[in-house]
Amino acid sequence: MAKFEINPLTPKPEFDIIYYMEIAGESRIEQDIMDEFEPFWDKWTKNNLKAYEIVNPDGEGKFVLIYLDQEVDDNIEGIWQDSPTHGLLFHALAITMVMSTAQGFVPELNAGQCAPLPRPGDRMLDVFKELGLTWNQEGTVNRKYAVLTPYPYNGGCEVCYMSDNCPKSTVKSQ
Repeated sequence: MAKFEINPLTPKPEFDIIYYMEIAGESRIEQDIMDEFEPFWDKWTKNNLKAYEIVNPDGEGKFVLIYLDQEVDDNIEGIWQDSPTHGLLFHALAITMVMSTAQGFVPELNAGQCAPLPRPGDRMLDVFKELGLTWNQEGTVNRKYAVLTPYPYNGGCEVCYMSDNCPKSTVKSQ
């Protein structure tokens, strides 16, 4: 059985303050916080944001995997230890970055569609291993800020690994 092909992509997240405020649950953001965000956004985009197209060699679909590396997890944890309020704002910044990147590759996500998580088979688990990631049975990888979804978009809940546990699912098992 052939391995999945892993192709690096160039992520180009755009910071949208309205989208950020939705994620953060805030109605306004102070300018000094915005000023703090800028160097982190720039550094994370340049050095820590990873994006890959993962191609099934059997012609049964492609996926996009986007994540921020361990350094970002550690940065945010340090900020959180110093100030939980700031930590929460930077946590939302990382989510915004990953989801903005995902929207750049899968435009349907811009229209409010969910990024369904596919059920990973053995070959996908090998991809995670090759990239230094670990898949957890709860449907997560060992990065706090990550998205794996079909590329291009090919459905929501009906193709999602998390549909039984997701409060927004439209196809929960009875």
